Amino acid sequence: MEVPVELKRKYLERRVQDIQHLISSLEKNDFAPAAKLGHQVKGNAVTFDFPQMAPIGIEIELAAKAHNKEALKLLIQQMDVEIKLARLSFH
Repeated sequence: MEVPVELKRKYLERRVQDIQHLISSLEKNDFAPAAKLGHQVKGNAVTFDFPQMAPIGIEIELAAKAHNKEALKLLIQQMDVEIKLARLSFH
């Protein structure tokens, strides 16, 4: 079943908000939000037709569990790039 474009847009907007939350969480060395987000993204990115984000979600979850702040910063940047690329497909 095809996911409506509006739902895809909302999904991406939630990920943008999540990124902002992760950045502020990492400043406080709070890795729990990253672990939760990574787990969610690995499970629902494919459902919303963004399979390229699922591996990033897996890596975010693993880096959060390892408290690897530097890896998380890079992964957040990767997710941000994927979101921007996905948004371009709607124009």
